[in-house]
Amino acid sequence: MKFRALMQDSLYMREFQAIVATLAKLARDCVMILGSRQMHFIVNEDQSSTASPLVWASIAAEEYFPEYRMEAARPDQEYIVLSMSSASLGRALSVLRTGGVNNCKLKLQRIQFPCISVIASVLLSTSTEAREVVHDVPVTIIPASDWSAYVVPKVPNSQLILSLPTLRLLRSLIDKLKNVSPSLEFQVNFDGELNVIATSEMSTVTSRFQKLLIRSLSGSQQEASCSVDSRKASAFFGALQVANDELTIGIDRDHSIHLQIDVRQDVVLHSILPAVCI
Repeated sequence: MKFRALMQDSLYMREFQAIVATLAKLARDCVMILGSRQMHFIVNEDQSSTASPLVWASIAAEEYFPEYRMEAARPDQEYIVLSMSSASLGRALSVLRTGGVNNCKLKLQRIQFPCISVIASVLLSTSTEAREVVHDVPVTIIPASDWSAYVVPKVPNSQLILSLPTLRLLRSLIDKLKNVSPSLEFQVNFDGELNVIATSEMSTVTSRFQKLLIRSLSGSQQEASCSVDSRKASAFFGALQVANDELTIGIDRDHSIHLQIDVRQDVVLHSILPAVCI
């Protein structure tokens, strides 16, 4: 079983760090699935015992890593599946936010324990030579017999998918509305309109976004709506550390809302907010 990856571009390193920092704000632990060409991170896959949403990131290896090598434990296995502290991984990668990082290696090792070693080559302002900053993040290697519990989630089939050019206003709005109602209703229609509705015993607050880009329309559906836990919606938006501002919202009527941020073409952050009964 082997894994080694190398990042060299400073922008890509900062983006990778921001993705992990987002996950670290949502959950104590995360699952890392390493494939031959793609890497996945998953948090809160068990939705029965958490107030945070299901979130996962899918990263094409060729986008961030000019060198990427994964060898599973056996030839018939396609993955390496690891569990680790998302906070520990986030702290190990925090060095990538600073200037002067020439490159960063990720390596699966067994020292006294299995770990992902984060090895950053940093050029200090007081020296002409780079030095290595190493953080060893303990991991648990998930045996293949347990992989069925750690499957990359599937994107739901949404009846209507809209794109918001900026999520800042929506993030601020949801942060306020979570104090109005325990649930938020999202309504979208064929005219490119999104309504976010919070209802309490005293009032109903409706916020409307118009002239949005329609990304996808399923069948003859003209509109779709779904009510979700306002705390989970707020947790997702509040955790975001990525610089990208465009958000795609897909609604699977009365079942779930799918939120997607394309950090770049093959680097995508997803969240699914399940429907709640009102």
